[in-house]
Amino acid sequence: MDTTKGSGLSIKSRVSAIVLAACLLVMVVTSAVGHFIQTSGGSVRTQEVEFTTDVGASSHAKLYIPSTATADTPAPAVILCHGYTASLDAMEPNAIELSRRGYVVMALDMYGHGESTLPPAGYSQAEMGGIEDYAPDLGSYSALQELAKYDFIDLTKIGMLGHSMGTAAIQEGAYLAYAKWQNAYNAALAEAVEAGSDEATAAGAAYMAAMSSGIVLPASMVLTGYNYNVRNISDLTYNGVTAENGVFPLFAAPVNICTVQGDYDEFCDLLWGVKDSRSYTQSFKFTYGTGGASNVPSGTYFMYGDASATPLSREDAAAAAASAALTMVPIRAAYNFNGTHSDTYYDETAISYGIDFFDVTLRGGQATIDPTDQVWHGRAACGLIGLLCALTAFVALALTLLRVPFFATIVQPEPQSITTCDTPAHAIRYAVIYVVCLLPAPLLYYWLVGYPYYMQPQWFKFLTKFWPNSVFNMAPMNSLLLFNVVIGCVLLAVYVLVFLFIAKKAGFGWENTGLKLPPVQVLKSLLLAALSFAGVYAVIYACSGLSGTEFSFFKFNIMPMDAAHWVAFLKYLPVWLFFFLLASVLYNTFTRVNNLPGWANYLLIAIASCGGLAAMFAYDYGKLFATGVRGIQYIPGTTSAEWLSAIGMSFPTALAGIMLFSLLFILPISAVMSRVCFKKTGSAWLGGFLTAFVVLAFTISHMVVSM
Repeated sequence: MDTTKGSGLSIKSRVSAIVLAACLLVMVVTSAVGHFIQTSGGSVRTQEVEFTTDVGASSHAKLYIPSTATADTPAPAVILCHGYTASLDAMEPNAIELSRRGYVVMALDMYGHGESTLPPAGYSQAEMGGIEDYAPDLGSYSALQELAKYDFIDLTKIGMLGHSMGTAAIQEGAYLAYAKWQNAYNAALAEAVEAGSDEATAAGAAYMAAMSSGIVLPASMVLTGYNYNVRNISDLTYNGVTAENGVFPLFAAPVNICTVQGDYDEFCDLLWGVKDSRSYTQSFKFTYGTGGASNVPSGTYFMYGDASATPLSREDAAAAAASAALTMVPIRAAYNFNGTHSDTYYDETAISYGIDFFDVTLRGGQATIDPTDQVWHGRAACGLIGLLCALTAFVALALTLLRVPFFATIVQPEPQSITTCDTPAHAIRYAVIYVVCLLPAPLLYYWLVGYPYYMQPQWFKFLTKFWPNSVFNMAPMNSLLLFNVVIGCVLLAVYVLVFLFIAKKAGFGWENTGLKLPPVQVLKSLLLAALSFAGVYAVIYACSGLSGTEFSFFKFNIMPMDAAHWVAFLKYLPVWLFFFLLASVLYNTFTRVNNLPGWANYLLIAIASCGGLAAMFAYDYGKLFATGVRGIQYIPGTTSAEWLSAIGMSFPTALAGIMLFSLLFILPISAVMSRVCFKKTGSAWLGGFLTAFVVLAFTISHMVVSM
């Protein structure tokens, strides 16, 4: 009997090591399988590229090169540009589907995102008015020109696809390319006229000179989750644009363009000027971008300038698109799909629309694979499974290292919670305090987070309560930092009041908080958390380096970070440590109830971490899906008469709402991680330290560097 018992204890003590080994194995396997899917079973090779842009920034991109693209059989190419709170990995579904169909794909990290830097101070672009520190293409123009280096690309068949911010950027990149082409044409024309050529001869010579200037021009563009870039005709900015003073700079360029808009796009009011995204084709910006068309049925191909939007057959659309450079009358198309703004990344229908438009405009209507035949789901599943295993591995490694004698000294008996619901009165009191703790986050979230969009090269600076600066240089992270500080202080005050006026009177003291640990043991807890975090992160780097895939799904990811992100990580870390140490104490010494089963406490803690935010989210997006308009449209305070007279616009909650997706994923996971560590060590320190590291990496690894 003793032998069996000892064997059982031995097996139990090895559970964390077994879980760790299993998680690491799955991470490696999903990374390899993800690479297999990403490269279409080896028929597409990927290549990381770096280049210096026209304004001196270092841009990073990933090439997807199908085996059918050769110097003898050059292939059409598509540049992919992601949205604001993302990096090039977000465009992976499009990259996989286009490359397996024979397109060369360049997925680009926009300025300040992923591994691309911001331009050095003092840059300007002549075609953008020579305005200092203004380069709204975010590197997309230089990416276009980079394609000329590859002999396996057909430079007469170039497409661009962007999402949200990336859509704004590709329009600017295309405008720059055509403006430079026009400048080359005008210079050659003037020279020919001065040499005595007649008008027709001069024009022909100028055209040939411009075409041989080496400027790569896009022939086709897919705009997802963003409007046509309509400028104010007086100063060519985006400020104060109306139906009376607008101009669409690409109207005279022979670029075939389609728009893909979700039926429930959170940004529609800000971007298109209509509250319900399903009616975006009725906006004046759509009319400008199509040359007069309005209220166009989804999926319709028509000619630019045709105000009645007379539908074209697929064959006619392909013929018109192919001759656009000669006729100067490109085609337009408009699509709707059943999804939100961010769903464009991962929606089969939206992806198929982009594929089909490129097939029509770059391949004469020929489809190598049906646009609806898609395989990217497997890569996405690998990313999600690998991510969940990585999150589990952080805790499993920490618990495994606890068996090392040096770290084993931090383990102490788990203290009793200050909460026992042994009478109806105690249960009601607990429920009231529990609900009170849930309220601050949803009540203050939108006000504190604001609309944290700050992209200096675009001159887009929206409402955030904590502007980026040289120290804290990420606008979305600054909003989360402010949220953590304010909500943390409110919860700390509630906890102290409960401890002093309820728990202490019931005989609970400092030892019940989970914080009573000698300083040397606190430092050991910090070291253990750091080693566990670093150990698993090293595996993340290794998997990415070997396979070229990330552990990511939708808005959820932990990615390898560059030096700029690690520096920022250390700057933001103190606030994350404050918040998650407090959360560890709150979850385990107050939210946990002594006389409930373990599973119930895990559930209570998970709900406490995000329950209020989840309820707000359910109302907000439930209203959106029911009516087409969100329940909480504007940041509190920005709809007042005083605000409108001073600022001129109300700020939407769209970006904060999208950021909430990630919080609702990681907060309950971090709460469970904290509970596991507390249960094993009897203190709040290890769980607080480890979850702070993990959650900060989760939020910062793909975030934009604003300054």
